[in-house]
Amino acid sequence: MPVPPPARRSTWDRIRYTLYAPVYDPVVRRLDVGRRRSLALADLRPGERVLIPGCGTGFDFEHLPAGVAVVAGDVAPGMVRAARARAEALRLDAEVGDLDAHRLDLPDGSFDVVLLHLLLAVVPDPDAAIREAARVLRPGGRVAVFDKFLPDGARPSLRRRAASAAARVVATDLTRQLGPLLEGAGLVLERREPVLFGGLFEAALARKPPSAPDPTDA
Repeated sequence: MPVPPPARRSTWDRIRYTLYAPVYDPVVRRLDVGRRRSLALADLRPGERVLIPGCGTGFDFEHLPAGVAVVAGDVAPGMVRAARARAEALRLDAEVGDLDAHRLDLPDGSFDVVLLHLLLAVVPDPDAAIREAARVLRPGGRVAVFDKFLPDGARPSLRRRAASAAARVVATDLTRQLGPLLEGAGLVLERREPVLFGGLFEAALARKPPSAPDPTDA
């Protein structure tokens, strides 16, 4: 099935994820161990500014330590409403709104940590999403990733390609590789480990170099 052009795909994603919102929590709760491991690698500290693009219904919120300031959002209005309600219930210091991971309307170098949880395998353009994450990170800032990836340098088997084609119906890709995405964004991998389903899902930590070049200049 051909990939829709960006504008149409964005509209479709808004509709699709709004429809998913009521049943989203029972599905992603099964993946909570990976989310918690990614957050452990991130080692969030009081006073840090944290960005969560593609936040869904705000599942990360209940695992965040006290004292962090959060900006979070999603393209789907239904997800945004659920995430706002969750932040309010938790009394979290969070600004939750409409956010497109491909085009963040946020200043350069304005966050200490970006959480990319279950995002890079579902967005239409993962390169754009991770470059934007790198752009808004301060020098030395951290990106924590939790998602499903094909091992770097591996070629997807016929079975995996077939599974990925089927999975794209529910907006996920099983053939993306983390290493090239990080490298293209100028981020340095510090830790990477399998967390679920025989290593299909991984948690990773990467860092923006203290004096990093702007990845958009490449």
